[in-house]
Amino acid sequence: MISCIVPARNEQGHLRNVISEILEVSQISQIIIVEGGSIDSTFEEASKLASENPKLIQVMKQLGKGKFDAVKQASKFCRENLIIIWDADGTVPLSSVNELVALALRTNCPVIGDRLRGEIEKGAMFKANYLGNWFFAFLWAPIMGGQIKDLLCGTKIFTREVYLSIPESLLRHDPFGDFALLLSSRLIGQKVLSHKVKYLKRQYGSTNIHRWSDGLRLLKVTLVAYLVLTKSKFLTK
Repeated sequence: MISCIVPARNEQGHLRNVISEILEVSQISQIIIVEGGSIDSTFEEASKLASENPKLIQVMKQLGKGKFDAVKQASKFCRENLIIIWDADGTVPLSSVNELVALALRTNCPVIGDRLRGEIEKGAMFKANYLGNWFFAFLWAPIMGGQIKDLLCGTKIFTREVYLSIPESLLRHDPFGDFALLLSSRLIGQKVLSHKVKYLKRQYGSTNIHRWSDGLRLLKVTLVAYLVLTKSKFLTK
């Protein structure tokens, strides 16, 4: 079985549809919605959904800032060993998520969605974002054992052990946690699998990502990741 974390900030218009899709995945035994300082009625909508299904859904207010801070906060309350991050923007369809879940349960390995090799709906990803995702895929290939993967897809499944072993040096710099999770998996010897997913354009609101400033922060995280990995290898000799 799998626990599911839904970070949600200004996603009122998407949230009910997203939760209805999650409820169709029978392997998900727990849903935690973390509302992160929305200016719309995301928290009220999340609370309404939890009241309709209190045994399965719980809602919490994020105490810190940033998507991964929300994920870390919720991960402490997850019951299952496998934890899926399910973005509230509804850009990865249920059919693709079902395939990721099946692969993770079959292998008991971390799994990330691969939008770059999947079908991208017109208007779902700006050209700069598309090129940036490929750029970071190449930068991280040596860390990921030579495999080029879409590392920044929001839909991903990792084990509880990965969350608990993330280097603090990365947590201070990583705005989204994608790279922190990947490096943590690498350091504890858990192979990260990749599976192509469809990628749809959002139907409500706008992205919370600032592509240029966040891209520079991800470059900094990449440098820190190489330093952490180098130090780790040195210490184990």
